[in-house]
Amino acid sequence: MLRGFSDRLRNDAHHKVQQALREYGIVNIIQLSEEIRLMNIGENIAREDIESLVMQVAQLYGGAIEFDEEALTALDLPDACPADSRNDLEKALRERSLLSPEAADLLQLNDKG
Repeated sequence: MLRGFSDRLRNDAHHKVQQALREYGIVNIIQLSEEIRLMNIGENIAREDIESLVMQVAQLYGGAIEFDEEALTALDLPDACPADSRNDLEKALRERSLLSPEAADLLQLNDKG
C-alpha cells in the first residue's frame, strides 16, 4: 500500500540528501533513511518506505548512492553479525520462558519451518 509522506518528512529527506552530497558526494540510502525515520518517529513510517523516498530524492539530484553493507548485515543477516540483533519481543519471551535456550531455539525453528 502506498503511503503519503508529510511535508516535514519530505523536507528532511531533501535536506539530508543535499547535505550528504555536499559533504561526501554520495548518498548512503540506509543510513539516511534511518536518520530521517528517527527524526520523524511520531509518524510511525517504516524505514523501508523512507528508503524508497530517499532513493527517489537522490535520483532527482543525480546523486551517487550506496547501500551500507554493514547495516544490511546487521539488519538482514543477524547470524553473520556478532551483536545481539534480536528484537525486544524475542528477548522478553526468552527471558520469561521456562525452557532452556536450546529448547526455545528448537521451538522457534519448528514454528518457522
